[in-house]
Amino acid sequence: MMDVEVISAVWRDGHISLKDKNEKVIQQTGTILLATGFKSLMPGKDWLTPVIRSHDLRFAECGYPIVSQSLQWGPGLYVTGALAELEMGPISRNISGARQAAERIVNSL
Repeated sequence: MMDVEVISAVWRDGHISLKDKNEKVIQQTGTILLATGFKSLMPGKDWLTPVIRSHDLRFAECGYPIVSQSLQWGPGLYVTGALAELEMGPISRNISGARQAAERIVNSL
């Protein structure tokens, strides 16, 4: 198991070379069983910032929404996924988090 940031992968001669930001080979393998991850930036920041301002939505210093327990950010506006992370924690970004978010939202309606 490895916990590294892979920037690129190159398939050559039956092997996959995983490279870091300096193009250094981190690992060479024939199979990748699982690769996952995300950037810790607020998704949609470019289009979301004007929406936040125009609707006077609350947000934390990091830019993420401050939402209710039911994931409501504004009147009729609910969030899921990464935008629900401050309320739900890291689980919000995966399938289990999506299920829990849906349950919270539906139960509040």
